[in-house]
Amino acid sequence: MITKLFNPFKYIAGGYSLIIGVLVLLFTALIGFFSNTHFPDLISVKISPDLPLQYFIIQNLSNWIVVSSIFYLISIIASTSKVRVIDVFGTQALARFPYLIASFIGFSNSVDNFGKYILWELMQIGEPIELNVSVIVLAISLMIFTLLLTIWLVVLMFNAFKVSANLKGYKLILLFIAGFILSIFLTGLISNQLIQIF
Repeated sequence: MITKLFNPFKYIAGGYSLIIGVLVLLFTALIGFFSNTHFPDLISVKISPDLPLQYFIIQNLSNWIVVSSIFYLISIIASTSKVRVIDVFGTQALARFPYLIASFIGFSNSVDNFGKYILWELMQIGEPIELNVSVIVLAISLMIFTLLLTIWLVVLMFNAFKVSANLKGYKLILLFIAGFILSIFLTGLISNQLIQIF
């Protein structure tokens, strides 16, 4: 059971992972649209202003395409095995599953209100807002839950890269970190441009 949660790519790869993964991305975008939850880079989860559905679809797809393209290029350069593009893109799409769950978080306005509360109390930014203990507890719980989902996402991305690129040891770890950091930077730039467009 643990293996299926953290490394489903031993059981699902290629075309199957691509189909399931793209459906995950589209449903994440749809739910994010209704809950105002978006992913402004590879791993960030934030409450968004009202934006059109196209923004959420393009953002989710661009996050996936960027990281998959980077890991594919790294794989064909560094791996001694044959690397299939469908495996890299399929497994990375499927690895986004934790953020399908995260896209529901915006349905609770507790996190957004807690953020506004902290900004006012610590920096006098925005407007004063009063929160009761239950809202604060819910907001902190959702933030911890989101952190756990992010950790799960990163583990899935790592295992997806490991399986599709067939790399091992320090080479695997260092190349994953390099590709991961570059992907965060590029997806952040793309999201900034998307927000300006929409």
